[in-house]
Amino acid sequence: MIHQLILGLAASALLLTACTEDSSTASSNTRVTANSASNAVNPFPAYQSALYTGTRNWLCHPDLFGSANVCQGNFDSTAVAADASATPLIYQAASNPEVDCFYVYPTASLDLTGNSDLLPGPQEKQTTALQFGRYGEVCRQFAPVYRQRTLTALGITTFTGALGGIDIAPNASEVAYTDVLDAFKEYIANQSKGRGFILVGHSQGSGIIRRLIAEEIETRPELLNRLIAAHIPGTNVLVPNNADVGASFQKVSACRNANQTGCVVAYVTYRAGDPQLENPRFGLSTEEGTQALCTNPAALAGGKSLLFPVIPRQQPPVFRLLLIPRGPGGPYANPISNLTIPTAYYSIPGQVQGECKIGPNGVSYLEATILAKPDDPRADDYPGEFIGGTNWGLHLIDVSIAQGDLVRLAGQQTRSWLGQQ
Repeated sequence: MIHQLILGLAASALLLTACTEDSSTASSNTRVTANSASNAVNPFPAYQSALYTGTRNWLCHPDLFGSANVCQGNFDSTAVAADASATPLIYQAASNPEVDCFYVYPTASLDLTGNSDLLPGPQEKQTTALQFGRYGEVCRQFAPVYRQRTLTALGITTFTGALGGIDIAPNASEVAYTDVLDAFKEYIANQSKGRGFILVGHSQGSGIIRRLIAEEIETRPELLNRLIAAHIPGTNVLVPNNADVGASFQKVSACRNANQTGCVVAYVTYRAGDPQLENPRFGLSTEEGTQALCTNPAALAGGKSLLFPVIPRQQPPVFRLLLIPRGPGGPYANPISNLTIPTAYYSIPGQVQGECKIGPNGVSYLEATILAKPDDPRADDYPGEFIGGTNWGLHLIDVSIAQGDLVRLAGQQTRSWLGQQ
C-alpha cells in the first residue's frame, strides 16, 4: 500500500516537476585512438568512463541496433490539413550524418530512491523516442541513461511543501549532473572524433545541459567551436533584460536566425490567455536585471509564426494517466476519423501559432494559440495541461508543440556549421 502511494505521488510529481539487454561492447571503429588526428581538438584525450564505455548505459548510440536503440523506431507522422486531407510525412534517418546530437531526457524515473538506477523503464524510453528520435534526420544520436532525481524524491518534496518540503535526496541533482558529465566526456574523448554536436534536452535534462554549457563548453574553446546549437526548452535560461547573452551563459547567445551557430534555443510554453500566467512556475527570473530567454524556433527573430507540431497519439504511461483530456483525441474533430490515422504521430499544419511574449509580471514565455475555425474539420483543442499542474502551462508538450521546427532548424544550423569548417 505504501509502495502504491509513493508511486502515485511520484506519478503526479512527474507532471508537477517535469518537468535489460546487454550491448556493452562498442564497435572498435568508433573509438578514438591516442594517435588519432582528432586528439588535436580533444580536451579529454585519455578519458575512460567506467559507466559509459561501450553501449550498456545508453538509450541511443550508433553502436546499438534494433530495439536496443530507442532512436531506431518508426517516426512517420500524418499531417492533417484544413481541408481534411491527410498527408504521410515519412521519417528518413540520415544515412551518413556528419554531426552528432547529445540528448538528456526530462524527469521520468519512478524508482523509489532519491536517484534512479541505470535500468531505464518505459517512461524513459518512450519519452526519449518521442522527444529525440526525429533528430536522426540530422545527426548521429547519443542519449545516456543517467541517475536522475526521481519522481519519488520530487513527489515527496512537492507534497510536503506545506511543511517546508522534505528532500530525501539533497544531493540527487549533483549525482545526475555527474553522470551526464561522465557520459559527455566519454562521448567527446572516444566517440565524437572532433565532430560538431547539437545538445538537446527538456526540463531536468535541459537544466543539466545549461550547467554543462556554462561549466564545460564555454570554458573550452575547442568545445565551444564545435557546439552547433543547444535546443533546451522547458528550463529558464537567464539573460540580462533586453539582451541575448549574459547571466546563464557568457558566450552562448540566443539563436536569432537559422544560420547562426554556437547559440541556444530556450523557451517555456503557455496557452494564450492562461490565467495561471499571473503566478507561473516557469519563465520568471528571481535575479534582478534579468529575464528568462524565449526563442521561438519558428520565428527566431521574433514575432508571430505558425508552429509545426509533431504530436504522439499515445503519451508515455505517466502522462497518459494525468493528462487533462481536451478535444476529441486526435487531429480531427470527428473522433471516428481519428481512428483512420495510420501513424504513431500526427501534425496539424497551420493551426497552432507561436509568439514569444513578456507578461506584466516579467514572465517570458512562448504563447501558443490554437487557430480554431468553424469550417475547419480539425479539432478545436488539444491536450497539454495535466492534473495538479496548476501553474505549469504546456510544459508537458514544450518539445512536441514545435518539434518540426526544432528538427528543421537543427538541419539548417548543421549545414551552416559545416559550411564554416
